[in-house]
Amino acid sequence: MTDSSPRPVLGIWGYSSDKPDVAHHDSGAAIVCEGRILAAVNEERITRMKNEGRWPSAAIETVLRLANVRPEDIRTVAMAGLPPLPRARLMASELVKLARSTGIILPNRWLYSALTAKKLKRYGPPDMTAAVHFVAHHDAHAASAYYTSPFESCAVVTLDGIGDSAHCGAVYAASAGKLRRIRSFTGYASPGILYSYVTKAFGFKPARHEGKITGLAAHGNSDVLIQEFRKRLRYEDRELRSTFIPHLFAEKVDAEWKTSWIDELCRKHSREDICAALQRHTEEICAAIVRDALDDTGMSCVALAGGVFANVRVNQKIHELIPRDDSNPRCRLWIHPHMGDGGLSAGSALFHEGVRSAMPHAYLGDDAGMITDAMVSANSLDVWRPDNPQDAGNVASAGEGAGATGMPRAVAAALAEGLIVGRAAGPMEYGPRALGNRTIFVSADDASVNDSLNVRLKRTEFMPFAPIMTESAAARYLIGWNRNDRAAEFMTVTYDVTDDCRRDAPAIVHVDGTARPQVVGDDKPFLRDLLVEYGKLTGKEIVINTSFNIHEEPIVRTADDALKSYLQGAVDVLAFQDVLVATPEIMYRIRRRAS
Repeated sequence: MTDSSPRPVLGIWGYSSDKPDVAHHDSGAAIVCEGRILAAVNEERITRMKNEGRWPSAAIETVLRLANVRPEDIRTVAMAGLPPLPRARLMASELVKLARSTGIILPNRWLYSALTAKKLKRYGPPDMTAAVHFVAHHDAHAASAYYTSPFESCAVVTLDGIGDSAHCGAVYAASAGKLRRIRSFTGYASPGILYSYVTKAFGFKPARHEGKITGLAAHGNSDVLIQEFRKRLRYEDRELRSTFIPHLFAEKVDAEWKTSWIDELCRKHSREDICAALQRHTEEICAAIVRDALDDTGMSCVALAGGVFANVRVNQKIHELIPRDDSNPRCRLWIHPHMGDGGLSAGSALFHEGVRSAMPHAYLGDDAGMITDAMVSANSLDVWRPDNPQDAGNVASAGEGAGATGMPRAVAAALAEGLIVGRAAGPMEYGPRALGNRTIFVSADDASVNDSLNVRLKRTEFMPFAPIMTESAAARYLIGWNRNDRAAEFMTVTYDVTDDCRRDAPAIVHVDGTARPQVVGDDKPFLRDLLVEYGKLTGKEIVINTSFNIHEEPIVRTADDALKSYLQGAVDVLAFQDVLVATPEIMYRIRRRAS
């Protein structure tokens, strides 16, 4: 890198403390230069510890390598989250506001604010002399949303559990590359905390299993308990208010996240009705906040980030409330693809740079590589390069390219045979969604596959698997979709589906009549060609796309990770760059179908 070259920014999210009583998760690192995210990886993918939150040493090394950047080339290190003293002051100010407005005093939180410097430690990357700048939690979220969006000007809304131990969200006006914060929301009236509280009370893991609550909600009646939730958390006069949520931070209750209220609800009502009311309440609050944000900023578009916006049904409600102009159907909603805390590393770097560059894709991690000949031989597997059917030999010579022209047809043939295909090829996706490079593909024409696939993946989900489809299929299957809906490229929003979709792909339709799609166009040629070839065989350019991992494991990163999942029974076929791997019996079926 020459002296005149633009110097990149390293963004980091995570703490060096590994104390079990310190809640932090999804640490990671990113390299940003002139508004472009060159590389972004979360620590969990490398350590294989789900939601890893400790200092992201391995992720830092990885993104430097992927971006071909030396430590001495780094201009600035941008740390997501305030440093100890400003953080402690912010925590104290929110506790004072809480006491004044509600009379509630939380001694344990005051103690935590005093000890935050001791509990939450960081250290700079080795061999790096760059200046370190700290970025407030929600500023980093907002930057991840705005600076990667397709909008020159927009409203920005962030919402999560609690950031910097003080705020659960904020509203911004974004224009001409600048973010201006309009208001913040106290973490002691957090819709994210309320949602995670119910998740925990039902025996699931907060910050990980909230999707199970969303899935259960569709099976319940929200009318039964909606008033109960409205009483405990209100959005009025552009503020969030609650006298219930502060008690979840109280001593002892904080650890269990369980109160007599949820016990009483569970005795009298079904889990489904509780979840339905919670989900509806969350949708109402989020929609109202976004509606006010659009009014206050005078914008017609909105960009979102923060863990609450991992809730795709919330995002659908927001998508539907934004005024649309059919004569000019441009994109009006953007959700940062890594909307949770895992996106803070990129967000902090983007905030520091202040340069907008619309995000074309989320393939920002390691290449999968290839499994070795020894691994193939040891497990009695067969190898096929579809462009050279006579060659079943040396895996190591298969190359690292975009994939042979016959691969889409071969994978489509496997799917048409009813086989489950795990693909690990190209750069790994950034974020919680598998978008084709670390994906399990399955035919979607039989709804019973949800049960059998959940058994194989050791999952206990209450939602169907999500679909991947071509743009022509989306026009046929998704109500209200248009080609400018960027959120649909990243599986961050649901749509109501058509009767054609219910008939052709019942496995991806939820009980509420929605689906969470990944819609692919010409900019993703392998995925497009795979779906087109599958359409030639079956008449349907739509299949299941779910993340390539066993339950409670991170999404696979390398070819070795993929093989381990295969050997655990997750999939029938492995698809790498231009190579298929399977047992000889299964490979015979694929070759026959593809011919």
